[in-house]
Amino acid sequence: AGELLLLAEQVRLLPYDPAVRDTVVAADERLVGAARTLLAVWDGSPSDGSDATAHLVAYARARSVPVEVVWPAGAARTGRAERAPGVRRGRP
Repeated sequence: AGELLLLAEQVRLLPYDPAVRDTVVAADERLVGAARTLLAVWDGSPSDGSDATAHLVAYARARSVPVEVVWPAGAARTGRAERAPGVRRGRP
């Protein structure tokens, strides 16, 4: 990840509490508001309330932000990481 940061044109750090779902969603929406394109590592599954990738992708598309989805052929989820109650990961 450090190498990608060095290659980035711009880096924005958004303060949020990852244990509070609303702050995670607000940070994601701010990110989309500043993005020219959204690159999402996403398997295309719909949001189940705990995975926010589907929400982030839908939010970006609704605002005409181009979305590139990366999910390599043959890739599969291996399980869910433990997280605090109310925290969603990813973005649709």
